[in-house]
Amino acid sequence: MEAAGALGRWRPAGFLDRLREWVRARSRAFWVVAGLTVLAAGLRLATLGVQSYHHDEIVTASRVLRGSFSHAMDVVGFSESAPPLYYVLAWLWVQVVGTGEVGLRSLSAVAGIATVPVVYLIGLELRGRRAGILAATLVAVNPMLVWYSQEARSYSLLVLFSAAGVLYFVRALGRGRRNDMLGWGAASALALATHYFAIFPIVLEGAWLLWRRGRAIAVACGIVVATGIALAPLAIHQTLQGHADWIGDHSLGHRLWEVAATFAVGETGDVIAQPERLTPAIVPLAAIVLALVLLAARGERGERRAAGPMLAIAAFTVVAPLAIAVLDPAADFVLARNLIPALAPLLVAIAIACTLRRAGRAGIAVAMVLIAYSFGFTVLASVSPSLQRVDWESVAERLGEPRAPRAMVTWTLGQASLRHYLSTGSFQVRPFEEFPWYVHEIDFISDGGAPPVPRRLLGPGFAAAGYESAGALRIRRYALPGPDVARLRLRKVDDAPLNFGSNTVLLDGIGPG
Repeated sequence: MEAAGALGRWRPAGFLDRLREWVRARSRAFWVVAGLTVLAAGLRLATLGVQSYHHDEIVTASRVLRGSFSHAMDVVGFSESAPPLYYVLAWLWVQVVGTGEVGLRSLSAVAGIATVPVVYLIGLELRGRRAGILAATLVAVNPMLVWYSQEARSYSLLVLFSAAGVLYFVRALGRGRRNDMLGWGAASALALATHYFAIFPIVLEGAWLLWRRGRAIAVACGIVVATGIALAPLAIHQTLQGHADWIGDHSLGHRLWEVAATFAVGETGDVIAQPERLTPAIVPLAAIVLALVLLAARGERGERRAAGPMLAIAAFTVVAPLAIAVLDPAADFVLARNLIPALAPLLVAIAIACTLRRAGRAGIAVAMVLIAYSFGFTVLASVSPSLQRVDWESVAERLGEPRAPRAMVTWTLGQASLRHYLSTGSFQVRPFEEFPWYVHEIDFISDGGAPPVPRRLLGPGFAAAGYESAGALRIRRYALPGPDVARLRLRKVDDAPLNFGSNTVLLDGIGPG
């Protein structure tokens, strides 16, 4: 009889009955969060492979992950300025899915999708379902979080582990259970092993827990400290390589404006070879300010106490590295994407502010504006080439195989991507190199329309041979008549006006003269 009963349970009708029971057992909030998670997946996965790899992603795909596991870890040591955990997971991931755009980026997409229910649980713990659902919604549609969920780098994983750390921090602070404290220690260790900037929220959360829970948090803190000690030699070695020194080339004030704009509308500037755009960020930033005003003006004591830790974590994550940068310019690594652990706590605080008991219609209006604008801008960025990563794959397709010795002049940070998509054995040369190179053709790739290249940069004999578009980029070709070649004026062509911050020169189909 028992066997017959078991067999009955596996029949289609029995399975459907159990499925219906399971569905009925789930709360309405469960299905709302499930729907938000599906929305987050749609925004992240639908266009995952549309954009070309940009410079940093090429480092991940072509330099770090191209060989054995030991090779990958060696490259992280001398080529990167981040801890190894993301690269460990990415190396395992690409053994199954490959290093194409969709395959490699899907790891970040999964992390970004998983962040939605985690943030819901943070809001639920602090102020209940309404705050949790709104926080999850803001995370699902936030343009910056969507951008880095489509990036073959560590930032989306950092957001997930940092958010998990915040969740266990809130639980440990409220309940004081041992498992919550250990959960905080484990999540914080994972975040720190993903990105060094995770240290800032961890320090504040750890100090807060020590103050409130005393010795009970010692084991969890020990996990984090042990992780930090293990990572310290690598961090010191990577710092000496100077890979992040370029950050200081931009003023600190400029980068702070970038942080505000990027948190609101994602990467709309430097990473896509354009000036940072503050105008699109005005509406969401104004909504955020209004939410904080609501919290200050209409929040009750319990509501402010709920939002307080989130605001404190977000503020400390930004202010602490800023203070370090002011005191020691050599340790200035303030950059929007490095500060991304502050974003999820900030969105939770905004959700609490918009769901205050006395927020009324004002809270609803602020929330709706922020959701609608963030969703709309995310969709716009997914279909507008001017808001996307530079389309180096299209450039490579237009350029094609070299028919003769060829030079290509373009953006310095685009050369790695262009080389990746060309697959012609192209290589970079620099103006200070004195070796003579002879070319038949010179192609100039500009950001948008750029004026014709002055003849004094080209040399005698070169004539216009074509002009075409490749996404937001333009390609101007100049060539010599017949099979002729001439010495490349390397120092001069590098100064061509191409609307980029700096130019570089690539060669292919060429040999030494």
